Amino acid sequence: MTAYGISLSWLFHMFGAFSVILWAVLSVFTVLFVEMQTRAVRQGWNGWKFAAFTALSWSALEFIRAELFPLRFPWMTAGLALGPNPLLPWIGVYGVSLLLVFAASLVMSGRWRNGVVACAALFLTKLPMDRHETLADPGSHEPVRVGGLQYEGVTLTEFIAGTRDLPDGLDFVVWPEYALPYDVQKNPHDWKLIEDLCREKGITLVFGTKCESSPGGWRNIALTTDADGVRGRHTKVHTVHFFDDGEPGTASGVIETAHGKVGTPICFDCDFEGVVRRMTAAGAEFIVTPIMDARSWSARQHDQHAELFQIRACENRRWMFVLGTSGVSQVIDPKGRVVNRLGAMEQGAITGKLRRETGLTFYTSYGWLTPWLVLISGACCWLALMVARPKRLWSHPPI
Repeated sequence: MTAYGISLSWLFHMFGAFSVILWAVLSVFTVLFVEMQTRAVRQGWNGWKFAAFTALSWSALEFIRAELFPLRFPWMTAGLALGPNPLLPWIGVYGVSLLLVFAASLVMSGRWRNGVVACAALFLTKLPMDRHETLADPGSHEPVRVGGLQYEGVTLTEFIAGTRDLPDGLDFVVWPEYALPYDVQKNPHDWKLIEDLCREKGITLVFGTKCESSPGGWRNIALTTDADGVRGRHTKVHTVHFFDDGEPGTASGVIETAHGKVGTPICFDCDFEGVVRRMTAAGAEFIVTPIMDARSWSARQHDQHAELFQIRACENRRWMFVLGTSGVSQVIDPKGRVVNRLGAMEQGAITGKLRRETGLTFYTSYGWLTPWLVLISGACCWLALMVARPKRLWSHPPI
């Protein structure tokens, strides 16, 4: 409770006293982990066996908490703590968690030399990430020039004025999630202003808006349009818990534009591994993401959230352009490094260049199965411990 309460203190800004219940729910997974550790100790598991079980159990519970539990919460994982690294394109963030916990458990189970070596090896993988080598083949496509407006609570008129002030020659312009919190296509006047802007600036525009779905229902979408009309839309797959965030979508496709194939996940979609991975597997050459992190949620929330986009870029080796309402907006390269950034609580413009990538990482193709294999292995261990009779580790004194 203390760890979650301190690290995720920003939940209080969003939910008030209810955040205490959320911290308690997150803590239950740690309680379950400790329960299984206790059962393993009572069975006499130790050494390598205990270290392997510890890693499997922790990582399986972490995967359930982050991706499968109804209140999915992918923040504060061991793999996320290591940040972008060369292991992510192979085994993803949950696979990295497995290795980190295994290394730590070797130390704690008495095999400290092996554990120290394993920990050192993991952290040494960070070193190549700090080199600034060229990431794209000089013979590849021309870079995609992008720009965006980090604005919160402004009108369409202000978005249009800000877009006109952006540098000439941009290919993509991005406005945040809920930039226009109504069905703009049903408003002929406003829609014409957007069409005229795309023609005037010669841009492809991606922005957050709404569209009607079932009678009385609506969806939170990222709409992609240019001078020739609408190119495509993405409906937010992972709507935010406890918020009126529309009806969730199911598709994670790509959109064909004049500047390449783009994936446009929305904000919370990128907190989880699946949406960006499926878009990349479907052919997305780069990712453009409108997000909404409200100013009232605190800078700590914004900065922690920004880390998840870097993980997704590294797992799938794709350039990402993330554009928020009040930060953090960032240009991220395929190794998860931040090339340009507009920080939390700022308002203004950000520009950058993206490269079109076509190769698929092992993680995108096969490595995403890693946490599922961990979950199956962990569940088998839990079942064995639950049906086994505890061994008596002591005897009562004679009467």
